[in-house]
Amino acid sequence: MQFLKIKEEHLEQILKWRTSEFVTRYMYTDIEYNLENQRKWYHFIQNDPNSYYWLLRYKEDLIGLVSITDINHRDKRAYWNFYIGEPRYSMIAGFIGPHVYNYAFQRLGFHKLMGEVMEGNESVRQLHLKQGAREVGVMKEHIWKYGRFHDIYVYEMTKSDWMEKGKRFANYMPVVEI
Repeated sequence: MQFLKIKEEHLEQILKWRTSEFVTRYMYTDIEYNLENQRKWYHFIQNDPNSYYWLLRYKEDLIGLVSITDINHRDKRAYWNFYIGEPRYSMIAGFIGPHVYNYAFQRLGFHKLMGEVMEGNESVRQLHLKQGAREVGVMKEHIWKYGRFHDIYVYEMTKSDWMEKGKRFANYMPVVEI
């Protein structure tokens, strides 16, 4: 698994994924297909000291996006997020978390990673639990989408928990392009 630095040449592909029904159905917001807005987003993330964004590459194919966001440097915690943009690679989703946890805890020095999952996305909820994350709560009726409010499930993984629960994934270290 490779985490590639996002370049301007990737923006159209990311925008196609992000506006596809396959991806956007579980995102908090829907965005319009607007390449100029995508460029603004790109320039924002390039200058944001509290986030990392990468393209996911599996073998030779770009398959999606992964990020570590809302970084709190003092407390060494952040949120991690991902989506698979290519439906034929959905089965790879279970391998992304171990790569992120290993990189964040061993290379970036984080103490805790958190994640949020919108109701209805049962497969990602189960992924968090299978990898050893703890469901710490539900934010009831937190996101307005599709004409109604949706619950958001919150997960956390500490470095010490991952060092114990994630032993079977010890070799899952991504190649990261900085």
